Amino acid sequence: MIEYFIALSLAVFAIGIGGMASSRHVLTIVISSEVAIAASALLAAAFFSYVSVGNILVLLLSMWSVAAMEVIALVAVYRYMAKTGVMMDVTKLSRLKN
Repeated sequence: MIEYFIALSLAVFAIGIGGMASSRHVLTIVISSEVAIAASALLAAAFFSYVSVGNILVLLLSMWSVAAMEVIALVAVYRYMAKTGVMMDVTKLSRLKN
């Protein structure tokens, strides 16, 4: 049964990595990284339910808090970039140096 969860989490992780690699837009890259984080949380939950070692709640809450901090940082950067008129293309972020 755990093999299905491992295969599912690897597939979702591959989708997240593929989304990060194929896009140049900042929001798409961050959403894809959130998908990869969700896949790792699924794999961790499957592993901890199979092995029954430790408290999975602490692990999941720490992973979700890191993901929430990432989203808060993204919103701050996005608002700054929208206010200064910088394009959301990752290849054109060198304009922020000025």
